[in-house]
Amino acid sequence: MSLPRRNRRNVYINDVHYHWVKGSRGDNGRGVVTIQLAAGDGSKLMVDPYGRIRDDEIPDAIRFALSAGWQPSDAGPPFWIGFADHVAPTSCFALRTAKDPPYWTEFVTEDNAADDGG
Repeated sequence: MSLPRRNRRNVYINDVHYHWVKGSRGDNGRGVVTIQLAAGDGSKLMVDPYGRIRDDEIPDAIRFALSAGWQPSDAGPPFWIGFADHVAPTSCFALRTAKDPPYWTEFVTEDNAADDGG
C-alpha cells in the first residue's frame, strides 16, 4: 500500500525512487518517518527519531538501512532504525525493532545529558 499523497516527498538513492513522510506522531509521539519504494510495494523503513530529523538526513537513513540489511523490494514487516541528533559529534542511526525500549538510551552519556540540561 502506498504512502498517502499528502505531505509525501520524493528522494532518489542509487537511481531508485522512494517516497517518504514524516508522521504527526508515532509510537513515541515524536513523528516516525516512513519510507517506501515509490511503487508502493515492499517493506517500509521506519525511522524513530530522538530529536529532530532534517529532510537532508533522509538519504542517509536510507543508505544506513540498506547497508544494515533492509530489502525494500521484499514483502515483510517494517524495518526499524533509530535516529539521534543529540549524539556528539554528529547525528547517528541505530538498528532497533518496534518493540525495543527507547533505543537512544544506549547513546545518552553523562556528557550528553549535561549538554541537554539533564
